[in-house]
Amino acid sequence: MAPTYDALVIGTGFGGAVAACRLAQAGLTVRVLERGLRYPKGSFPRNWSNPLNGWLWRYGQGLFDVKLLPGMSIVQAAGYGGGSLIYANVHLRPPAETFDTDWPEGYSRAALEPYYDLVAYMLDLQPITASARGLPTKAKRMREVARKLGREQQFFYPDLAVRFAPAGEPMANKFGVAQEGCNYCGECDIGCNVRAKNTLDLNYLAVAEQQGAEMTTQAEATRIEPLSPAGYRVTYTDHAAGGAERTVEARRVFLCAGTVNTTELLLRCRDQWGTLPRISDRLGCRYSANGDFLAFAFETREVWEPSEGPTITTSLVVDQGQGADKTWFLFQEGGHPGQAAGLLQVLDMGRDFRVPADLLQKQLVRALRRRSQPETVMGKERGRFQAVFLAMGRDRANGRLALRPLTRDMEVRWDVPSNLPLYRTQEQLCQDIARALGARAVFNPLWDRLHIPVSVHNLGGCTMAEEPAYGVLNPDGEVHGHPGLYVLDGAALPASTGVNPSSTIAAVAERNVEAAIRQVLGNPTWTAPERAGTASGRAAAEPFRASMRMSTSVAPTRVVPREDPMRSVVIPEGGTVLSPTPVVGLRFTERMRGFINHGHLPDTDYAGAEEEGKSEGRVAEFILTITLPNLDRFLAEKAHSGIAQGTVHVHGLTPPGGAKVDHGVFNLFVDTDSYYERRMLYLLPFTGMDGQQYLLDGYKHVRDDDGFDMWSDTSTLYTVIRRGSDRHAPAVASGIIRLGMPDFLQQLTTFAVLGTTSPLAKAQALKRFGSMFMGNLWDVFARTKLE
Repeated sequence: MAPTYDALVIGTGFGGAVAACRLAQAGLTVRVLERGLRYPKGSFPRNWSNPLNGWLWRYGQGLFDVKLLPGMSIVQAAGYGGGSLIYANVHLRPPAETFDTDWPEGYSRAALEPYYDLVAYMLDLQPITASARGLPTKAKRMREVARKLGREQQFFYPDLAVRFAPAGEPMANKFGVAQEGCNYCGECDIGCNVRAKNTLDLNYLAVAEQQGAEMTTQAEATRIEPLSPAGYRVTYTDHAAGGAERTVEARRVFLCAGTVNTTELLLRCRDQWGTLPRISDRLGCRYSANGDFLAFAFETREVWEPSEGPTITTSLVVDQGQGADKTWFLFQEGGHPGQAAGLLQVLDMGRDFRVPADLLQKQLVRALRRRSQPETVMGKERGRFQAVFLAMGRDRANGRLALRPLTRDMEVRWDVPSNLPLYRTQEQLCQDIARALGARAVFNPLWDRLHIPVSVHNLGGCTMAEEPAYGVLNPDGEVHGHPGLYVLDGAALPASTGVNPSSTIAAVAERNVEAAIRQVLGNPTWTAPERAGTASGRAAAEPFRASMRMSTSVAPTRVVPREDPMRSVVIPEGGTVLSPTPVVGLRFTERMRGFINHGHLPDTDYAGAEEEGKSEGRVAEFILTITLPNLDRFLAEKAHSGIAQGTVHVHGLTPPGGAKVDHGVFNLFVDTDSYYERRMLYLLPFTGMDGQQYLLDGYKHVRDDDGFDMWSDTSTLYTVIRRGSDRHAPAVASGIIRLGMPDFLQQLTTFAVLGTTSPLAKAQALKRFGSMFMGNLWDVFARTKLE
């Protein structure tokens, strides 16, 4: 029996909405599956006292899907309209040079320009300057700051998908859907309850439904399997029916579930279910967080008014260096709803919050949530003087999305140290702008404490390439080895865009769904009806009309070329001005070796476990490269945290060559309840041979006992191996790992200063680190004897 539908679209974000619209306009039978809810006008969650009431996907299919994956904290949308429901409305086109590397043949800024114009028409893009309400306060402040910092020529107003008509007056948009004008409430990124955002359900998806596409919400795709001789069967969970499992069949499937979810679904189909075995080994590779970086400024000199206007209204370009050393990113001012002002204060780790240093990602988030409860009642007045800073740039796109062996849990492998030049420069600008505002720069706590980025612009994982050895998809978005299966969302992009990626995702989807439709219809000139009357549309159609003796009449022109807002940006020869704020880091390698014993009780009898482990040859050792991205903050913060990467070997748990430590945490001289004691903490997560998660949880106890024990204290790591990913997980082994004198002498040769080429700056950085290290030892071992 033939499949029921010509096309099945999974997801309704910037790829899925485009696909559904064009496939339906082409006269094909279309079914759309969306895992989230529809949100009619006024229905977005607003219960500020309960974060579980409609907000989180994990609790009742809420709006925000937050994934605290190892290596990356990911925020996604779940709803009819995908990411357009919660993004900050910004649409930009990457500079032409962005497409020079990693993109397949046929992709360039010029080649995509007609599709960018089409997206701009569909989403009715315009900058904040089009608003009769005038510039919000924060936009004015940013313009003043750009001038003060000598960056005025790199300042501009980006295009926004916002309706700047009179507020409170419902009017039909060009697709016949009622919308109101923006009332400057600052709630863009939590769902616009007045329908002033040009979200995808009000344009692309509305057209798809008008053309007969069938929409099914609360339908989460879980498996794709090919049919014989052609087509696919998709299994999905019907959340509206209590989680019932259902299937739907189609001749072609367009997978647009969002970068992470699309990649995860294909990984499961290939590696877990075995239904799509021919997918390239490159699946999951070239993941990019698009250089996302989040920071805040508290106690600005003048009011910032974060809840006034759309979430983002301005942008600033930073362009430094050449070739492989080039750093390119955008800085954007941000805002937040007035009700969130108190919640943001919790993120200020400089306040008197006693958040323990030995917390990993999920535990830190839980601690911050607990502390947020009393802050929700804070008056809005204080919040008028705080700002949100957002940056995104060209990261190395060298991450990988993968399923853990055996457990099949999703993970992100993201190399923070290799992307530090970008993050470091973003930090510098955030500090410069905060200072110009008379404020304090505060960084996302997950970055500040654990050096884990937060990404809202995930890209890659199913990238396009001419050959399957280099990518998952062909240049038209079709999966190599699986005809009729397409990926048309951010997962297809082979590199970071460096700008807000929504327009690029949509433009690439427009290009590739057009190619698919032309193939299906056997019509090499089919084009979207909205651009049928454009010059490029007429040129594409002319050969086909001539061969078919068709009429030369065309529809009126609708889509017109749109001027790029970044065209006004001027980059001086030699690049944009350098920051006066130095950000210098440090890196060194440490090797330790010792003995552990499995099941020794109590697990705090480290010496006993070490002795038994030694007699049985149960070795535990690691080689770590410890990176301190920002030496100033490392010295100033109480946690004194760094990134630990390397290899750990634990007898009986890891292969002989050891297991990889990707996102370990190192804390140097953490304060205890006693002024005369310190602890050095090591939290090293790894995957065992059994596929389970383990954590090497160790500490060095630095205190002045009888005798001269300074060397012993700084070289003895009391160690517990836990089965799990946090410090509350059960212990499976314990013992002691030690730093030997030869390894210590070798360690001294590995110190490297990052972020500067100046010999003087390097010497000063090493001196400051050494002074802090020796100062703590002085406080512990000498001060007591002198007082």
